[in-house]
Parts: sequence; structure tokens; C-alpha cells
Amino acid sequence: MADEPTSAGTTTEAEPRETEGEAPAEDQPGTALERAEAAPPVPAREQLPMLPGEVRPHPTPQRYVMIAAILVVVTSAEIGLYYLQGDVPDGLIIVFLLISMAIKFSLVASWYMHLRTDKPIFRRFFVLGIFAAVTLYLIVLTTLHVFSR
Repeated sequence: MADEPTSAGTTTEAEPRETEGEAPAEDQPGTALERAEAAPPVPAREQLPMLPGEVRPHPTPQRYVMIAAILVVVTSAEIGLYYLQGDVPDGLIIVFLLISMAIKFSLVASWYMHLRTDKPIFRRFFVLGIFAAVTLYLIVLTTLHVFSR
């Protein structure tokens, strides 16, 4: 159909047209406008701004404080383990220290270095670098015959 001239200009097929004898769409019961006005307002969640390269927003300050408290607890357990030296086998102490080191490292890297919120490629490069460094360190120690004593 062709455009029809009106007092406000022309109407196109995309615009709703009023026909004679019908009330405007805004006045009809059950229209989208009435449903929108009758619906309770949805509270807007405060969305923190995201930087380029981030896939999810940063955590709240309370979350950072909670992670810091966890780090304090794990560190105090490590220090307390020092006082058990001699009562607990050295192998068990080393295993506990390695586990707590891994926990603290992963918490710091994922939360405070923001690897949780960045693109996965950054995390992959980070983990690849860790494995490469550990492998190189073990090769050097093996070359120096540290493990053969």
C-alpha cells in the first residue's frame, strides 16, 4: 500500500493506523501501554562498568574483604604449623604448605589480578606461563643434580 497523507505527515505500514469508530490504541483496555503502567517497577541492578576484555563485572568490595580474610586464615595456619615442627612429620608439613600455597596463589591470581573477570585467553596464557616456569625450574634442578643426593 502507498503512504497515506495525514495532518502530521505520512504514515507507513509500520506505523499503527487508527480507523474510524475505534479508540486510539493507548485508550484500549489491555494494551501494551496499560500493561506497562500497571506492572510494578523493576528495581535496576547497579551494573559496574566493564573494561574492554572483561567478560563479567568486578566483585563488590565486600567480596574482596572476604577473600582477604580467607588469606589471613590460611597464612595464620601456615605460621601455626611452624610451631608443630618436630611433632608432625616433615613430609606432612611440606604437603600442607604446598596445598596452602596453591590455595593462596589461586585466590590472589583469580580475584586480585582479575583473572576471573577477564577473557579466558588471559587465564590460559597465565597458566601456560606458570607451567613453563615450573618445568624450567625442575629441568635446572635436575641438571644440577639436586634430586640425586
